[in-house]
Amino acid sequence: MNSEKTSANAALSAVLAFGLWGVLPVYWKQLGHLGSDVALAQRVVWTLATVMPLLMLRGEWSGFLRSLRNARLLGAHAWSAFLLAINWGVFVWAAQHGRIIDCSLGYFINPLLNVLIGSRLLGERLTGLQKLSIFSAACGVLTQLVLVGRFPWIGLLLAGSFALYGLARRRSPLGSLPGLAMETVVGVPVALVYLIWAQQSSLPIWGTASAHDLLLIIGLGIITTIPLLGFAHGARQLPFALLGVLQFLAPTGQFLVGALLYHEPVGTGTLLSFGLIWLGVLQFCGDLWLRKPGKA
Repeated sequence: MNSEKTSANAALSAVLAFGLWGVLPVYWKQLGHLGSDVALAQRVVWTLATVMPLLMLRGEWSGFLRSLRNARLLGAHAWSAFLLAINWGVFVWAAQHGRIIDCSLGYFINPLLNVLIGSRLLGERLTGLQKLSIFSAACGVLTQLVLVGRFPWIGLLLAGSFALYGLARRRSPLGSLPGLAMETVVGVPVALVYLIWAQQSSLPIWGTASAHDLLLIIGLGIITTIPLLGFAHGARQLPFALLGVLQFLAPTGQFLVGALLYHEPVGTGTLLSFGLIWLGVLQFCGDLWLRKPGKA
């Protein structure tokens, strides 16, 4: 019974994480007048303000302080912080400039790109279905380039930066929360310097300074940390196959938000492109299902 309850809680945590990531563009739209550069800097600062108390509550504070004295670890997380900043920056800019569907493209491709990186950099062997899924996604990207006439730089940059970020975090001994804390510690000096410069340049770093804007800005740390912790809990407890399927909730949510809530254009070429990528996703999920324990 306890095992079933643990699995149910883990599944709920994962659904919460991916569900929140799916509707996150709505949050960024509310801060559109802040500008993506200021919003990103504020996100770094308030994420640090959120994770520090959590480290203390979870009894990980002393271990985190010891890790800060490790120059090699700091260097590794400076690299992962750079990749995360690219990912966050592109996502925020795209969400605020009517390109939410392009974001969903990137996060549909991301798991397939992870598989490709695993085969090229980690020596993992690709199955036939995995190769087919990557080929289908590549055809989807090419279709967007040819039929839509637009290079999908947002989707590819989001997928590439997050895949490389995942690779960097995989090589770190730090857990999810201490790792995020170290990345924000590395990034917060840059964020603070930028915010000071922005304020001196008369940019509205607090938006309209209304209670609505201030709450949204302070909440940036919460909306960053909660889904991350939910994902980490689900990843530790759930079968990889189930987690692999659940992760597509996020780009599905983003696609629906962009198309239905903000009425971003979805032409025939875009649908065909996404259709090929969704085919790759189905092949990827099929491969995960076939490799579940107990399957032939």
